[in-house]
Amino acid sequence: MGRKPTKRDRYKDLEIREKHTVRFMVYFQNNGVEKFSMSKMAKDLGISKTTIYNHFSSKEEIIEAVITYKLNIIAEYQTVLENITLPYTERYRKAMLFFCVQIFDVSNKLLLQIKENYPKIWIKVAIFQKNVMLDLRSYYEIGIEIGVFKCNTNPVLLSLDDQKFFDLLSSQAVLKENNIEVLEAFNHHYRIKFNGLLDSGESNTKTMIGEA
Repeated sequence: MGRKPTKRDRYKDLEIREKHTVRFMVYFQNNGVEKFSMSKMAKDLGISKTTIYNHFSSKEEIIEAVITYKLNIIAEYQTVLENITLPYTERYRKAMLFFCVQIFDVSNKLLLQIKENYPKIWIKVAIFQKNVMLDLRSYYEIGIEIGVFKCNTNPVLLSLDDQKFFDLLSSQAVLKENNIEVLEAFNHHYRIKFNGLLDSGESNTKTMIGEA
């Protein structure tokens, strides 16, 4: 009689699985996923393939776990953007600063590799990006409605302007070539945007901009 297949016992220790996921996330950020193999990653990280397979059934599951983990972290921006205890522009500043710092290590190159090689996983990224734009559009619409922002501004264009900036951060090379840190880039983006957007008195505008 042939050997009966054994069912791998996975996911018992979610804490260990998450620790592996974080290590894999850093690995993909440095090496991409285009020529990804379980054997090479295991060797590079100094762990056995058996250890990996104890927690993940396939390459695709690893990449999906990494993307899901990263998106869940980035999504914390929503908590701040919707925090009504903060001044309205401070909500944007704190939320988007966190967002930008988190996406800075996710390069366009890595995202393109995922899009081309793992289209099902890419759907999660695309949906997330769309929801970010909807959140920002809503933020601007409410700001216009309550009189924080000028009434002649277009919330769609404002959110698209943010998207362009996010794309710049993901390019990474441009900032590195010009010795620009992510914090400096964000503060510049914030000052330029809100200098022309706030529908407040001059002193209030200076106060808001000074918070950056």
